[in-house]
Amino acid sequence: MHMHKKYFLFCLFVVAFCSFSTAKTVVPKAKPVVNHLSEAQQRQFDYYFYEGIRLKDNQKYDQALETFRLCLAIDSLDAGALSEAGILYSGAGLNNEALKCMEKAVKYDPTNWWYNVQLISMYSELKNWKKAIQVATELQKRYPNKEDVYSMLASFYKETKEYDKAIAALDKLEGISGINQAISIEKFQLYYMQNKQKKGTAEIDKLVNKFPTDSRYKVLRGDIFMQQKMLQNAFEVYQQVLKDDPQNATVYVSLSEYYNTVNEPQKALEAIVSALKSEQLDAETKVQVLGQYVEKLVQDSTKLNETESLFKLLVDRYPMEEQVHGYYAVFLQYKKRNAEAISELETMININPKNEQTWLRLIQGYTSDQNFNQIMSVTQHAIENLPKQPLWYFYRGIAQYQLADYTGAMATYKTGLPLIPTEQDILKSNFYAQIADIYFKLEKKDSAFANYEQSLAANPKNIMVMNNYAYYLSLEKAELKKAERMSAKTVELEPKNSTYLDTYAWILYQEGNYSLAKFYIERAMDNLSKEEEHGVILEHYGDILWMSKMDDKALEMWQKSLEAGNKTDELKKKIENKGWVRP
Repeated sequence: MHMHKKYFLFCLFVVAFCSFSTAKTVVPKAKPVVNHLSEAQQRQFDYYFYEGIRLKDNQKYDQALETFRLCLAIDSLDAGALSEAGILYSGAGLNNEALKCMEKAVKYDPTNWWYNVQLISMYSELKNWKKAIQVATELQKRYPNKEDVYSMLASFYKETKEYDKAIAALDKLEGISGINQAISIEKFQLYYMQNKQKKGTAEIDKLVNKFPTDSRYKVLRGDIFMQQKMLQNAFEVYQQVLKDDPQNATVYVSLSEYYNTVNEPQKALEAIVSALKSEQLDAETKVQVLGQYVEKLVQDSTKLNETESLFKLLVDRYPMEEQVHGYYAVFLQYKKRNAEAISELETMININPKNEQTWLRLIQGYTSDQNFNQIMSVTQHAIENLPKQPLWYFYRGIAQYQLADYTGAMATYKTGLPLIPTEQDILKSNFYAQIADIYFKLEKKDSAFANYEQSLAANPKNIMVMNNYAYYLSLEKAELKKAERMSAKTVELEPKNSTYLDTYAWILYQEGNYSLAKFYIERAMDNLSKEEEHGVILEHYGDILWMSKMDDKALEMWQKSLEAGNKTDELKKKIENKGWVRP
């Protein structure tokens, strides 16, 4: 049996209702009214019992259960041993055995609070609310002043939709503990579930009256008006709060929601800025608020300077708040100030070097600048801190490839490949694709094609691999029909991609289908962007025109290819010889 995880979940469930704080609790054994064990039996029982406790504390749950079963073989009426066995059976997922043991424990020692709570929690876990209520009600009779029992009853009655009984339990709890926010809000919600809005609102009014100097409850009162679509009432409450407590931060958050509802986005944004500037709002709440509104703040072009001042203020005030730097980095990236954004991300790494997302953003920042030497440095540090993350090896391999360190890139990819989880097929496909490209660069073409096959086996929809694989096959004039099928698929999926159109045209050219090749190369030319390299496509266009017997235009395209930076010896020879002898 394996019960470790579930055992801890069970214990946490019990603790949620109880006030025990010790990590290891030895449950006292029930003392029978009549000692029916001999002295030798009692010594043997005690030895097994405390040995079972020791094994359980050391998380050796299977052995602990067997030891408590030995206890019960000696004394089947002992409530303590029954309780311990019940917990361990529950942890192993043996619910029937667990319930039998715990029901017997309560039967033999009905006044024991702990055994009753354990039994209640088992019924609750099985969603047997009727039984849970039955035991909790008996427990409440024995312990009428215990707050936890009323919390339990309220929770169970809520599950059975007996809302009036849940409220009654909370009323009794309130009578013991006094008016407090948690109880009042729970009652408020229960009343609203029954469409008893006035009674629900009265619960909030109780808080307002009980704590007249605490503006939180007045703001909550306004929020309730917002929920009820009573917008003017909500606005009046918020304004009164601001009048009484102009530094109140939470009211600005609520006001922002109000302004958004009445379609005044500029005022909504101003309210959020006021909240973020407030000294009263704690850092954690500010980060949450900032996260909700950062996109609007960043994109408000009319107040970019004010927004930046706000970010700087927050960064200065909370220099160790990781996410504040993160949101400022978003703003800086939006402003295309990549170097400053990278600086903020580096600060985040210094605060928390275990944040995968920050490492990724930092690496991507350097990637967008094509700063491959810096990528080498950052990925090395990322690997040192989080060595099991395959993405670091992926980006490191790209940097090595761009720096012409093909052997190093190959080693990096082969180190990272085994780290990829089974379900991450797309990443696995990309690794194999990079390895294939390196093999082709090293002129190990068979190995390159084998890895392209691996890449497509992992992700048959990897369109870039289909294109590269098809193109390299065409250069080798190998398996052209296979290359044509793959390339046709890429054109079907992205009909305006000039690279894919060029590959398809080139394969058709290799197959001798010059008219169709001309059609697709011209589509490639039509879709070329200014940022793309024109040289190779222009050369292909010239070759296709030459075989289509359009000699002058072919020479024109070759010349343009040369001027575009494609200065290969082969191209120069074509221009010098004014083509070649057609077959």
